[in-house]
Amino acid sequence: MSQFNLKSLTFYGGAIAAVVVLFEVVTAYGENNLKAPINIDGRYRLSYTQQPDCLNSNAPILTIQQSGIYLNGSLLPAQTNAEPTSAEKKTTLTGQISNQQLSLVGTVPTSTVCNNISQAEVSNRPKDNSPSSITIQSRLQGEKTLEGQMTISDMPKVIGFTAQREAPAQPSKSSH
Repeated sequence: MSQFNLKSLTFYGGAIAAVVVLFEVVTAYGENNLKAPINIDGRYRLSYTQQPDCLNSNAPILTIQQSGIYLNGSLLPAQTNAEPTSAEKKTTLTGQISNQQLSLVGTVPTSTVCNNISQAEVSNRPKDNSPSSITIQSRLQGEKTLEGQMTISDMPKVIGFTAQREAPAQPSKSSH
């Protein structure tokens, strides 16, 4: 009796060939059609292109953490140059990036965007500086620049901005 049955050999050979062909098709599709999104993780210093209605408005810092197409972030006051405090690290914005378009929504204290509110605006604002809804829509220009606009529920005007990514802080070397 023969150890190799022609039917079994044909079946196993066909199964192996099908797996190899399927692997080649899936690999070719992935290489041609699936691309990882550009890395935008970091701190961005905003500068306003359309000023908010404030007496004194220093543009804030936008921090973004990225996991694939999903984004988390926060808007920090402009005077923040050191590491953010635990309250500032609290994520207040969530969103996605798709085709170089960035979209974030969440809440932020109005004072983060507008330090001193004009007398005409005071009557329209909450007295306790409670969080306001914010929507940020922007487009990635190059590798380190965002251009877009933000809409804050307590402010009647859309605020245009550009943002430059800051270089990451270098850890200091301590001598022993």
